[in-house]
Amino acid sequence: MEQRTGALYRWYVVVLLLLVFVLSYFDRYILSLLVEPIKKAMDLSDFQVGLLMGPAFSTFNVLVTIPLGLLADRTSRKWLLVAGIVIWCMMTTMSGFAMSFLPLLFFRFGLGLGEAVVSPCSVSMISDYFNRKERARAISLYMAGPYLGAGLAFLLGGYLVSALHDSGPMHLFGLGSFEPWQLAFFLVGIPGLLFALLMLTVREPARTERLAPQQGPQASALRYMLQRWRGFGVVTLGATCNFAMSTLTLWNVPLFQRVYGWNVAEIGAVTGLFYFTAGPIGTALALWASNALGKGKEDSAMRVLILGLFITVPASALYPIMPSAQWAVVAMFIAFIGKSAATAGGPAALQMITPGEMRSRSVAIFNTVITLVGPLLGPPLIGAATDWMGTPKAIGVALSGFVVIIGAPTLLFVCLGLKHYRALAADMAETLRDEAPRAAGQAELATA
Repeated sequence: MEQRTGALYRWYVVVLLLLVFVLSYFDRYILSLLVEPIKKAMDLSDFQVGLLMGPAFSTFNVLVTIPLGLLADRTSRKWLLVAGIVIWCMMTTMSGFAMSFLPLLFFRFGLGLGEAVVSPCSVSMISDYFNRKERARAISLYMAGPYLGAGLAFLLGGYLVSALHDSGPMHLFGLGSFEPWQLAFFLVGIPGLLFALLMLTVREPARTERLAPQQGPQASALRYMLQRWRGFGVVTLGATCNFAMSTLTLWNVPLFQRVYGWNVAEIGAVTGLFYFTAGPIGTALALWASNALGKGKEDSAMRVLILGLFITVPASALYPIMPSAQWAVVAMFIAFIGKSAATAGGPAALQMITPGEMRSRSVAIFNTVITLVGPLLGPPLIGAATDWMGTPKAIGVALSGFVVIIGAPTLLFVCLGLKHYRALAADMAETLRDEAPRAAGQAELATA
């Protein structure tokens, strides 16, 4: 692969896929800035808002991620990404036409459907463009996407929502008057279609690091992972916990509005700034830790994931219940650094123990599991707990309790399970070394 594609082009593909990832998170997170006006317009409870932010997006995402991952391992990942971009951008745009809870719920379903192809296709393509020594760095850069995307959604989206609120309703498309929150969906969704065109410049890479036929293409990715459940389980559990911590950000606007009296622009500016500062710091920490902690060993990416969790879990539990906004901001910044480092470590750790022919499926299964606990259960449970406590200002206690229940057991289990991941990663590296002479011999016969 390196002989056919230069370093500059390979990194261009990584950056383009990163921008697509950023776009997906921008579209996903914009709803969190519109919670209060949508609640007022549709007369919703916090539980219904939680459904829109979590299950409405995640349900279809969970249902279709594994089938789409299987399709990505057998067909063009590039064209699946193009289709996914078009679908989710249209669903975001159509959300602006929703006038009640059920239509908006449906369009959030569609958003999850379109975005289901992003990580399985992108991580698989990047893994085929880079060898094992360079792969962790490339994937770590790509995994800055959630933080850059969410950062843009809060930073630019906060100012966008405030500006639209100040301008008031507008007449568009000859269809009548639209409220500022509806206009926000239009302005976020429509420009994203440009990225579908940019994806046409990407060449589908050849699939690398395949195992022997009896172990490889015919094998079930789920069966392969279940047979090695201890190694795959520890990385999946750690990434699931980290993803669950990320769902707290969906409630940042209501938290700071209700508890600390901030407005949307202020919350968006601070949260977005954290994504653009703490996020890159966490990514840089992941790049440094992958070398310093692993010392060139096969489990370096898993060590990065564990390090990130030990930073983000305590800080995430503290910031929603701080006595002042200033202390909440400090703790949230630390939590962001840890989440960013763990986010970079998870997919990189997964790829070190996965054969090349089932990478898309493994990422799809991985994403399905982490989505079940993170955005699928987190937002509605937090919303329901807040409703149950009888006051909107109790949201901070609900958020902190969620972190403690999820995070504390995870820290214990990932530490105990590291030895199982390390053994599986070493076994994978040994298998690939054994396969290399066989693959070279087949290549010589094919050219003879």
